[in-house]
Amino acid sequence: MTDATIYKRLLFTALIFGLFGCGSSENGSGNGTNGQSSYTPPAGQVTVPGQLTASDRVFSVNLNRKGNLQSAPVLRINSNQQLRLSFDLLEIEARQLRVTFTHHNPDWSPSGLAEDFYKDGFYNLNINESRLSRAERPRYRRYTYDFPNDNIRFLVSGNYMLRVEDAGSGDFLFSMPLFVTENEGTIRSEVETRTVPRRNSRISHRPRSTYDLPSFVETPQFDLQFYYVQNQFWGRSRQAKEIDTSREGNVLFELRAEEAFTGDYEFQFLNMTQLSQQAPGVLEYRPAEIPPRIVLFDDTQGFTASRKQLPGSRINNPDTSLAARYANVYFSFNPSRAIPDNAGLYLFGDFNNWAIESRFELNYHPETDRWRTNGFIKTGTYAYKYVLVENNRIDDLALDDSFTRGLQEYHAFVYFRDPDRFYYRLLQINNFFKNS
Repeated sequence: MTDATIYKRLLFTALIFGLFGCGSSENGSGNGTNGQSSYTPPAGQVTVPGQLTASDRVFSVNLNRKGNLQSAPVLRINSNQQLRLSFDLLEIEARQLRVTFTHHNPDWSPSGLAEDFYKDGFYNLNINESRLSRAERPRYRRYTYDFPNDNIRFLVSGNYMLRVEDAGSGDFLFSMPLFVTENEGTIRSEVETRTVPRRNSRISHRPRSTYDLPSFVETPQFDLQFYYVQNQFWGRSRQAKEIDTSREGNVLFELRAEEAFTGDYEFQFLNMTQLSQQAPGVLEYRPAEIPPRIVLFDDTQGFTASRKQLPGSRINNPDTSLAARYANVYFSFNPSRAIPDNAGLYLFGDFNNWAIESRFELNYHPETDRWRTNGFIKTGTYAYKYVLVENNRIDDLALDDSFTRGLQEYHAFVYFRDPDRFYYRLLQINNFFKNS
């Protein structure tokens, strides 16, 4: 290899790291130089308390049933089921990463259980599987971790939080929730649909369920708690407080009418299965930039042509091949209402695990009368939304206008406060769907 070739390669590597250390963005915030974020999430996040991404080099995080990217991160205890954690680090050198698990109550507060009570295995769990992408501009390293495995198994059911950190430095990278269920009892669910005139005739979904009790639950009115979650937004679980225990052998539970879900919750669709000028929704493609730039057509509030009847609430389907590429994707939004001076406008979606992040805040451009932002997104298909953050609270319905009829996904949870063991066991989860 000649000195000139070596110099070119070193220069290219420096360029890549320079881009992702202080890359250009519409909001001018750039990326941190130390890989850590000091951003404080607002109230009303769809992510659970404590679920964070602290490194700006982490992308395309997924935690799902192995072999199914759209599935919820749910395991049946003492089974052969596995979850797969996968993510990319936009860097070339391999790191030694460590995984830890903590046990939580239904409201995601710490359960207080000792670690050796809820899991069995090694104290240090390392992610040893990583592969360098074949794609360039930029290259990245893909990490995967399947569990439970020979080094870790869960001893009790409940809510868990997975945490990933750098084993060498101890720096926190990100965390993700998961659920371990005992598969005890049976849930049958349905959804009451209503039109609500006082809410601009939007659709309301009020789920109700029947739970057939296992024999060890003797006083369900005291020992059981019931929750519902819409569209895998785990941080917005709602406790069902309308409970009927009058019939022997089962419990009826449902949400109160005032706590019903929005049944026509909207998503927009990003089809980025290819990077080209001919791709759907692409206004401009600049392949010479590093990474290549994709400029999308305007999203306009109330214009329904770009909205799809999504096949389920989550269509997260990033390209999992090592040849998959990243692009710097530019979004432009034209709302039909004025954005308050004290409010922030944000983009969130499958590509960032539905978290409100400063790197996806939109800025107003008076020369075009549009709100714009951009971010690095991997080839694939994604659902996303534009939302307001006002007084440190998220309003993700304010910019809906077309009231698209689509499929909404629900999960029903049954927790048992074990009187002998003093923690919440997750007895059963039911997954069901309802059209608007």
